[in-house]
Amino acid sequence: MHFLSVFTVAGIFCLLMQTSNAHYSAPLSRRILTKTIHIVINTPIPTNVSCANVLAILHSPVKMILLNPLVKSYTLVPNVTPITYSITDKLFTFFSTTYTASFTNRADGMDTVSSAAGGLLLDGHWTVAHGMLMEEIDVTGDVLELPFVEGEIESSHQQLHTALIAEAGGGGT
Repeated sequence: MHFLSVFTVAGIFCLLMQTSNAHYSAPLSRRILTKTIHIVINTPIPTNVSCANVLAILHSPVKMILLNPLVKSYTLVPNVTPITYSITDKLFTFFSTTYTASFTNRADGMDTVSSAAGGLLLDGHWTVAHGMLMEEIDVTGDVLELPFVEGEIESSHQQLHTALIAEAGGGGT
């Protein structure tokens, strides 16, 4: 079996185990095999699309949630600051995972912090500048699940960037 395939299968197994009834609840700091990866996704904003429109969508958590191609459902977590949602993503035909995501607007974009089962933590920063939609994400988690998580984020967030820019240009999704 190919080396990367082993890690992908292991990552899927870890994710399945973490979302089952037997959650692994040890704090991230006590887990031995953790690491942080840095993902960067940059998309040029076409000249016919207003950067202000892109920024307005970034400042709307519900729009951002709905533009994500993996999202199956979401609910607002009441009485929490910053604004936080419980979101369920559909990863495969038969598998979904639920996590919390908080959203904080900045003048030039938005910050997100997402926390999933098993101590998976995503710290994202979205910025609109110089005609670009820029996203940087630090993902901390199990070394065995990170290749799978990285692939899912890169694929779904590239689609999210495309949908966001289409929406900002008045084209919808």
